[in-house]
Amino acid sequence: MEPSPFRAGRRSVVVWSLAFLYTLQHLKLLRGWKFTVPVADLSYRTMAREDERDNFLGSFLFWVTMGIICTVFPKLMALSALWVSTFGDCFNAIAGQALGGPRIPWNPRKTLIGSATMFIVSVLALWGAHRVLSLDPSWGIIAGVALLATLLESLPLRSAYDEFTVPFATALLLWLVYGGSLLSPVW
Repeated sequence: MEPSPFRAGRRSVVVWSLAFLYTLQHLKLLRGWKFTVPVADLSYRTMAREDERDNFLGSFLFWVTMGIICTVFPKLMALSALWVSTFGDCFNAIAGQALGGPRIPWNPRKTLIGSATMFIVSVLALWGAHRVLSLDPSWGIIAGVALLATLLESLPLRSAYDEFTVPFATALLLWLVYGGSLLSPVW
């Protein structure tokens, strides 16, 4: 008997719990509420960018997006989206800020070194997601998805919006390439 597609909800309870906490933190900041949200408050004080100081939109968007992805897409797409967004974007920011270098013509806040790092780390993250799930990756697909994620991260949008565009595009593009069911029972 094949498992129900709705089992995905039980297995992604951690992701949705974090989405709830970061949504609560986002609302708290917007409304001026005076209470502490576990986990989200500490990460806000530690990591919020200047353009997020009033609402912490990035973490809210990331966890809600990951909740949707983990519920809707098969495991490869969800794991790839999580790893490309977290590792790729993290190393991009570290390399770009630490090493500096030439700026991207369409977004002077970003560096070519940061974007190159994002691409390399995204390739490794995609390869790792395939290997963890015992899948044989296609290097062409991996390079194409990593390139799209890097391009989306480099766009001159408000910094928080790449917390939606990068993971969602990664999951969607992999799903379009590989196919598979939505509301996947394997997750």
